[in-house]
Amino acid sequence: MKDDQLLEKLEEAARRLSIQLGYEDLRKGDVNTPGGIFLLKGEKRILIHKGLSTREKADVLTRVLSTLDTEGIHLPEAIRKRLERLQES
Repeated sequence: MKDDQLLEKLEEAARRLSIQLGYEDLRKGDVNTPGGIFLLKGEKRILIHKGLSTREKADVLTRVLSTLDTEGIHLPEAIRKRLERLQES
């Protein structure tokens, strides 16, 4: 699966989990993170640094989604395997 297709499927998975996803400049001032998940007013949100490559964005989103329960949504087998690999490590 190409990087742009992978990122698109991961973004779709976040939407299906009702998690708002955004891309921002997360490397300003004292902040220096590729991204992550957080709670804002009781809602889960994912922010990813917009300056990352498509592959890096997909890696961050895969890492975040691997910490969540995705059993209730359909995911392509390739993505399911990526998530499971991270869950096992």
